[in-house]
Amino acid sequence: MRTVIVRLVEPEQSGGQLRGLLEEVGGEAVPFVGADALMELLRAAAGLTRSTT
Repeated sequence: MRTVIVRLVEPEQSGGQLRGLLEEVGGEAVPFVGADALMELLRAAAGLTRSTT
């Protein structure tokens, strides 16, 4: 696991879904739609993978 600094860019909630851009400091902003997509981006930025067991 590693420490990362991220920021939400232009977050909004529309139609009950969270959407916006997630930017890792020093990286490109990546669009997301939905809380699950946001969590997946955060896990990827931190170097974590979801266990399938």
